[in-house]
Amino acid sequence: MKEVGLRRWHRGLGIIVALFIILQTGSGFLLSLGELSVPHTHAHEGAYAPGHDHKEGESSWHKALEFIHYGGSTAGTIYRLVIGISLLAMAVSGSTIFFKMRARFRKS
Repeated sequence: MKEVGLRRWHRGLGIIVALFIILQTGSGFLLSLGELSVPHTHAHEGAYAPGHDHKEGESSWHKALEFIHYGGSTAGTIYRLVIGISLLAMAVSGSTIFFKMRARFRKS
């Protein structure tokens, strides 16, 4: 693939996936930050289960963050797989662009 096409594809994918990456990493960050201040254990070893009992003092924000980060059943699993594949594609295309640029600069 030519570098121009690769850059266009990389940029387009990055713009589309950015929101979902921010949601996933942001929810994970906030959950981890909350666990530093108040240790929290899940009944299912860190996995959110829609029917699992939450602690009484757990806020609705915490429940929402858990749903975004862990939940959603099959749709949530597909969502996380798409984010992972997209991140992999971004890393590969970005590395390819880098090496093409490096080769071009070494020739000159």
